[in-house]
Amino acid sequence: MIAVTSHENEASIVDFYEGKSVFITGGTGFLGKVFIEKLLYCCPGLVKIYMLIREKKGLTIKERIDRFVDDSLFDRLKTQRPKDLDKIVLIPGDITAPSLGISQEQENILIEEVSVIIHSAATIKFNAPLEEAWSINVDGTRRILDLCRNMKKVEVFLHISTAYTNINRNVIEEVLYPPPADIKELEKLDKHNVTEKQTMKLLNGFPNTYTFTKSLTEHLVAENCAYMPTIIVRPSVVAAVLEDPIKGWLENWYGATGISVFTAKGLNRVFLGHKNIIVDVIPADYVANLVIIAGARNNKSKELKIYNCCSSGCNPLTIGNLLGAFIDDAIRHKTYAMPLPGWFIFTRYRLVATIVTFIFQVVPAYLADLYRRIIGKKPKYTKLLYLVVQTRVALDFFSSNSWVMKADRMRELYASLSNNDKRMFPCDPTHINWPEYLSDYGAGVRRFLEKRN
Repeated sequence: MIAVTSHENEASIVDFYEGKSVFITGGTGFLGKVFIEKLLYCCPGLVKIYMLIREKKGLTIKERIDRFVDDSLFDRLKTQRPKDLDKIVLIPGDITAPSLGISQEQENILIEEVSVIIHSAATIKFNAPLEEAWSINVDGTRRILDLCRNMKKVEVFLHISTAYTNINRNVIEEVLYPPPADIKELEKLDKHNVTEKQTMKLLNGFPNTYTFTKSLTEHLVAENCAYMPTIIVRPSVVAAVLEDPIKGWLENWYGATGISVFTAKGLNRVFLGHKNIIVDVIPADYVANLVIIAGARNNKSKELKIYNCCSSGCNPLTIGNLLGAFIDDAIRHKTYAMPLPGWFIFTRYRLVATIVTFIFQVVPAYLADLYRRIIGKKPKYTKLLYLVVQTRVALDFFSSNSWVMKADRMRELYASLSNNDKRMFPCDPTHINWPEYLSDYGAGVRRFLEKRN
């Protein structure tokens, strides 16, 4: 049962952003692009979106903006309100640099103009060296917070975390759990000289540096409540857009996409785990909608608000059903690369996974490349094999474990909206029709990643 506090008499979500400017980090990423498009299209009264972006030699700011919006994601804006794209203002800088590498002039603009901060920048490489993950995820967030605390108009700070910050628990609520390590002790550590073995010990049961550093960062962000309303949004596995602005839109192979497609094509034949393991997938537009809503509705709260943007607690999807949908799509559209694309196994034993990988992936890859050489083509399957195995191994921990990630607070927030706001910013996972969504997801892979007609 979802308890609902009605906000019918409050200003609409769109009205909240009227006359305001937003500062966003990580805006060039998959999720960041969806944030920006959604804000610009749905909130026409928005003044500016300031976007932190690293310098790139040889390209002017105008050229970088043109490249950024040269994506079908922005088609409806380009068609209906092209001038609104001029609201995007690039702020050259670097999240790993002192003071973010921002010029004093641009820092002053942010301090004077910004009301809403969306901090999305992070390294999402699972096995990045601890020094790199720490510099971006922990220290980078600290630098953003330092800047935001000087902003004169700031109303709310939104931090994009991950639902996998508390994977030492079977059921994950929308609360702040104890940190996996003492952040102050880790700050003293010479991370440059930490070995892989020492890193594994420091991770304290976490599978990689990404989830470990993101978990610690939540506690850094929690301290920000003393300065401004602060919100943590925890998306699970972010996947293709469900509905708005383009069904199935995506721009990279991360998350569930790469391994699902590899399996569907017959390039991956084994998974560590079981077909009934729950995989928590959430559409990118649901994450963007939640962030926009949460910022508007919690801009006066002194309490840290945490929202799990997840599906497993209310509308679970099994890994077997996820992979089955991609396999059906590959067979239907004949996009598989190897014979018998539907054949793969689940196992709980690493030795079995290793044997199956060698017999049914390594050997066929070498034979396929031998054939390509004979007919005068360049080999490609052995190189691809390395990527497939590397991807699967990185996900072994997640494919062999299940979590129930509660999203009650998120659903309560959505239920409290006016009917118009609900239509504009859908984010309740119980409304996802998985067969229909996965069909659009597969179509999105073919259209946006594989560039097939």
